Amino acid sequence: MPVFTIAMGAAPHLKLSESGTEFLASGPHMAFDSHDGALAYVLAHTEDAPLKGLRATVIEDLALEGDAQP
Repeated sequence: MPVFTIAMGAAPHLKLSESGTEFLASGPHMAFDSHDGALAYVLAHTEDAPLKGLRATVIEDLALEGDAQP
């Protein structure tokens, strides 16, 4: 099953942390079971740190496969 995460648009190697408080190059990343779920999170939190003022990109993350949350 594909797993999706949210990456920083200007630095796609940085992914949103599991807690949603920062972007990290390594460590636990927030995982979603669908592209739509990740996009809904971005849209709901676009005015909150750390997403505010950044371009976020939803990507399929093969490294997180099996770790998705609904």
